[in-house]
Amino acid sequence: MKKVFYLGMVCLILLSVLACTSVKVTTVPLLYTNNESSKFTILGEVLYESKDRAGYIGLLKAARDLYPECDYVIDIMAEQRITTRTMVFLWWHSQFTDITWVMRGTAIKYIR
Repeated sequence: MKKVFYLGMVCLILLSVLACTSVKVTTVPLLYTNNESSKFTILGEVLYESKDRAGYIGLLKAARDLYPECDYVIDIMAEQRITTRTMVFLWWHSQFTDITWVMRGTAIKYIR
C-alpha cells in the first residue's frame, strides 16, 4: 500500500511540475527552393554578430527583430573574426584571443 501511495505522490508532483512548464517555439523554415513558382520580396540585409557560435536560428531572430514580416533569410555568409592581443611586461607575457562569429544574409518575405 505504501508503494502505491509513493507512486501516486510522485505522479502528482510530476504532473504539477509539467503543468507549470512553458515552452517557447521558434518556427524555422526547413527548405528553401529558388524556383520560378516561389515569388518573394527582398526586405534588406541582416547582420548578426555573436561571441557564441552563431547559427541560422540567431540570424533568423535578428532578421525578424529588424523586419517583423520576414519569412526566411537567403544568401547567407558566415565568418569568424579572431582578435589576438598580447600583453608583455618584463619577462611575463600573455596572449588573449577573442572570437566573434559574424553572419549576414538577405531577409525575404514570400508573396502569398
